[in-house]
Amino acid sequence: MRRFIIVGVACVLALASLSVVPSAQQSNALTAAATALGAANIKSLQYTGSGANFSVGQNFTPNDPWPRVTVKSYTASINYDTGSMRLELLREMGTTMPRGGGAPFTGEQRQIQVVSGTYAWNVPVAPPAPAGGAPAAGGGGRGGAPPPAPAPAAAVERMLAMWATPQGFVKAAMTNNATERKAGGGTEVSFTVGGKYKMTGTINAQNQVERVRTWIDQPIVGDMLVETVYSGYKDFGGVMFPSRIAQTQDGYPSLDLTIASVTANPAVDIAVPDNVRAFQPPPVRVESQKMADGVYYLTGGTHHSLAVEMKDHIVLVDTPNDETRALAVIAKTKEVIPSKPIRYLVTSHHHWDHLGGIRAAIDEGATIVTHQTNKAFIERAAKTVHTLNPDRLSTSKKAVKIQTVGEVGKLTDGTRTIELYNITGYEHTADMMMIYLPKEKILAEADAFSPPATPTTSVVVSAVPYAAALYDNIQRRKLDVQTITPFHGGRTTDVAEVARNAGKSATTAQ
Repeated sequence: MRRFIIVGVACVLALASLSVVPSAQQSNALTAAATALGAANIKSLQYTGSGANFSVGQNFTPNDPWPRVTVKSYTASINYDTGSMRLELLREMGTTMPRGGGAPFTGEQRQIQVVSGTYAWNVPVAPPAPAGGAPAAGGGGRGGAPPPAPAPAAAVERMLAMWATPQGFVKAAMTNNATERKAGGGTEVSFTVGGKYKMTGTINAQNQVERVRTWIDQPIVGDMLVETVYSGYKDFGGVMFPSRIAQTQDGYPSLDLTIASVTANPAVDIAVPDNVRAFQPPPVRVESQKMADGVYYLTGGTHHSLAVEMKDHIVLVDTPNDETRALAVIAKTKEVIPSKPIRYLVTSHHHWDHLGGIRAAIDEGATIVTHQTNKAFIERAAKTVHTLNPDRLSTSKKAVKIQTVGEVGKLTDGTRTIELYNITGYEHTADMMMIYLPKEKILAEADAFSPPATPTTSVVVSAVPYAAALYDNIQRRKLDVQTITPFHGGRTTDVAEVARNAGKSATTAQ
């Protein structure tokens, strides 16, 4: 869901190694906090807890909170001297996902997220051992574990999260010429990391870091506020640390932890894997597949789009991920359908991974066709401030044009018609639209069914709920669909395969 944040990552290097040496300008508040929290003596830190994290950017409607996922255990291991952190989470989900998005799973899910300096990566977790106790086969070849997965887009967020911890914030403030002012019965401390990333914290009368605010770049909402509130400080074996951590992103809860234990100066040795150090993000690739005269399926990444030629213009469906992907999709659209403007950009739904390039479409001058519940969010996206990573719309400042759709919508030039239908009974999102071309009998959809590499040929044991919603809506609308172009997955599919995955028999309505 995050784009590659390469520009600005180097700014975080300034925090890779810190020593707590207060400057002459710093008041007693910051030095008192350093003493109370033992910041000078804490070189590394580990804390454990439990609670919940939330699927940011995947709410059911644009006004709902992010979907909640239970976190059975959470362990953060930090080495402040080397600027590195390892997070281990054990998440748990019942048989029903909460309303909204996020990668679906049931049972337990273990995640390991690491950052060191400008490098970030995820550690693949081996599947549970099969019955009998034999170890599961690894995915890295010759029985080895899969290699670490580079995650450069997460580097800045994870690094800022490390320095937003109470002891980390004090260390960073004391080495980055922080300014201080009295505010709200406490002291507000502010500084900038590497000249780019601002951090502001509140130190209360008890010399505790009570709140930390920082901002990260997000393609849609711009300079996004990440705010962490610390409360219930107590002595954990000689370390003063909050017993509760509550974080919000873009105003909604993103992390809520109750802390169980804290250990000062444990051994935390994090080495950057060779493949992570050598990793270079591949160039953005957009491939086109002609589905019918003037209809092109645009693939080549994790998210796909659809371009439809009309008499004197183009209708493009989805500019996903971020501005870079969106601009590449727009360029490919103009290549396969030359000499016509992109007049309309249809959004399949509001989730951030599919809407990430919306500002590029606005800058292109396209009218945004979206479900009526998204109008205010699109208007907000068009006006958000992007100082951390300015985009084209930041310069052009073009006004957004919006055309809303309710349960049913239509775009036509008198010859070709594009029908838009809101998918009902769908717990993933309330505003999902399927895009149907009746003449060509092509239907485009996002997230409801993403076909696996190998087509399914028999009824699945466990029905896919989203596939069932897609199938039911196709039948309810009596759509004659021959080809489905999903916005995830590596191939097209058909109603029969959707029906099998929905645990139903396909009887496509004519």
